[in-house]
Amino acid sequence: MIEQAVSAKSKRADINPYVSTLAGKLMRTAADAELKFDSTGWQLITEVLSYAAAAEQRMSEQQDRITFLEQLSVTDELTGIPNRRGLRMALGQTLAASARHRETGALGFIDLDAFKEINDIHGHLAGDTVLRFIAKKLKSHIRPTDMVARIAGDEFAVVLTRCDADQGHKRIKKLQEDVDGSIVKYGDAEIEVHCSVGSASFDGKSDPADVIEDADRSMYRDKHQRQTQLAESA
Repeated sequence: MIEQAVSAKSKRADINPYVSTLAGKLMRTAADAELKFDSTGWQLITEVLSYAAAAEQRMSEQQDRITFLEQLSVTDELTGIPNRRGLRMALGQTLAASARHRETGALGFIDLDAFKEINDIHGHLAGDTVLRFIAKKLKSHIRPTDMVARIAGDEFAVVLTRCDADQGHKRIKKLQEDVDGSIVKYGDAEIEVHCSVGSASFDGKSDPADVIEDADRSMYRDKHQRQTQLAESA
């Protein structure tokens, strides 16, 4: 009977190693003590272990689902990059790391110019194509230690680590150069994309909300300046 019970518990080993180990200890203890169980007793032990394994499996599945849902809550469905909530979480973690290591960094905002016109002229599916293109392009131009997020309909943010204010500003302007004039093909259409940018530096003492607000204001100053220059050249 001991061998049968051990065989039964081993079938659960792939489900839960902890329960399998517990079953082994139980069987060895019973054998060492020379306990005598009839078939009903061994069946009861096997059923208890089976129920424990099943319960543990359900708990593991529920935890996996919670983790999955938490990931969904911080991810932009269209582009697959973090959303505004994901940005706030990442920025908070980056600021905490900056405080520990006495480092500085920068937050950049990138806002697509005339995105509403793209939707109006070419349709929302074309607009979605543009957004996915920009997300991919921004990701390809940042370091693994940095992150890019989509925080609004046509607005993106980039967290740049281990750089001072001047370096951060230059890197954000370089991203603007990389995006400006990009051509996104959608069907027979070739959609030209332009953007306005802003940046704000931070250190370990910075408040996340203040950094976001400063980057947002910087971006709108750039947008206003670009619109003024465009109007003057028309």
